[in-house]
Amino acid sequence: MTLPLLAMLAVALALFYWAWIASPRSIQTGREQLLREQGQAAGATFFPVDPRRMLGDWDGTSILFDPDARKACIVFRGKSALTVDFEYFRTWQLLWTEDFRQPAIWRFQHVHFLFETSDFDRPTIRVAVPSIPYGEAWNSKLSILMS
Repeated sequence: MTLPLLAMLAVALALFYWAWIASPRSIQTGREQLLREQGQAAGATFFPVDPRRMLGDWDGTSILFDPDARKACIVFRGKSALTVDFEYFRTWQLLWTEDFRQPAIWRFQHVHFLFETSDFDRPTIRVAVPSIPYGEAWNSKLSILMS
């Protein structure tokens, strides 16, 4: 009776370790390597990551900026990346949907930046942001960066 219970506990601990410790570390290591390679190839610095210069999050599309080199690294779900000059971004808009049926705290949904690019194959890039005030702050930062 106790032997199967101990075996199940051991399997549960092994799965917990893999899901919450080992796997996230390997994902982070791969992301760091990706950013190092992109930075070296472009002559920019994207690693270590400065959260003040990163728009978006690793689960979706994120953009890391190097204002000194005037380069941006667009990272797609933390797995692939594209390094571009600031001139790649033609315009950007902060957009959201508003649902008046929801309470005020959930009224603004799908808050994101929509970047128009000079790339025929990828004319727009969408980057989600957590809130309108955060997006407004980044709107000002983008104006400073791109000038």
